[in-house]
Amino acid sequence: MKVLVATDGSESSMKAVNRALELAEKEGAKITLMSVAFYSRADFDEMPSTVQDRLEGQAEQALAKAKALFDEKGIAVETILETGVVPANNIIRRAEEGKFDRIIMGSTGLTGLSRALMGSTAAKVVAHAPCSVSIIR
Repeated sequence: MKVLVATDGSESSMKAVNRALELAEKEGAKITLMSVAFYSRADFDEMPSTVQDRLEGQAEQALAKAKALFDEKGIAVETILETGVVPANNIIRRAEEGKFDRIIMGSTGLTGLSRALMGSTAAKVVAHAPCSVSIIR
């Protein structure tokens, strides 16, 4: 089973990562961790590089935090970092292209605006994913 796990480092998304880790341990699922930085270089060329770096850094930290759990257990995991204005689109596209069997993600993400975005991200992924989606609370 191929599983795509969307993570932003939030508590909810880390619960999703832990669920994926269980699947890898118990069922031998092949896990791919994915994080999306909320912008697109092509669309926001004038965005200050410090903002771009910060957003990418947050996504990289989320991946590193999640990957560390797999590394501790000696389980191989792939990581993907993307940028995008609508993270759900990145997740759906990646699931289609990678022919994933399941997407696992948290019900909510970070606080404030990011939390609202992640909630709408989960709803959009559920509505349009090419495979089963597990939303973890």
